[in-house]
Amino acid sequence: MHNYSILYAEDDKTIRDNFIILLQDMFKDVYIADNGKDTLRLYIEKKPDIILLDIRMPIIDGLEVAKQIRKNDEKTPIIMLTGYADKDILLSAVNLKLEAYIMKPVDFTKFNEIIDNLINKINQKHILQIRNNLIWDTKNKMLVYEGTIIKLTKKEQLIIELLIDNLNHFIENDNMIYHIWENELPDNSHDNKLIQLIYRINKKLQKYLGDDDKFIENSYTLGYRILQTIN
Repeated sequence: MHNYSILYAEDDKTIRDNFIILLQDMFKDVYIADNGKDTLRLYIEKKPDIILLDIRMPIIDGLEVAKQIRKNDEKTPIIMLTGYADKDILLSAVNLKLEAYIMKPVDFTKFNEIIDNLINKINQKHILQIRNNLIWDTKNKMLVYEGTIIKLTKKEQLIIELLIDNLNHFIENDNMIYHIWENELPDNSHDNKLIQLIYRINKKLQKYLGDDDKFIENSYTLGYRILQTIN
């Protein structure tokens, strides 16, 4: 199962019910609509990773839904399903930057291939290389070394995310403390807590990067940073 969400819009209940079973095996979250109006509402509310649209739907058809989405969103992948081989429909969809255009009845082997290829593309967009063999997964908020996920505590994850969001730039101690311990009233003890947290992260990363590579650098006057170093 992919750790992503999909919004599926189809007005034919029989087709929809059969497809839902397949999609629930493939995706973490599946949002369902049977008309274009609800599709747009769910798109705004749920912010799905992928959109799967039937071209013929009541109230607002699939092409118009795609047009509305593309006004402000050119990145979310859209796959269009249709039972019509109408050239005019195909031509009108050219500017919508569709990921795929699939004819009904759907070849599920081909559909699986399209989804797998699309997920691979999405995964690449969420991957940020920090060292030659170390990446940060921005979607799942994970450090991965040569395919191995490095276990992080919640606070370790928060501090790494903050520093990677500001990659190569120093973050002042106070800003980091307010970010990590946002529900606490900062006092003198938090400076030591921050030092200990950074120490534990660096110690954990030494196992993978070696003793000479300090993952989080510190400056007495500037704060802390993660420096991207790729040979």
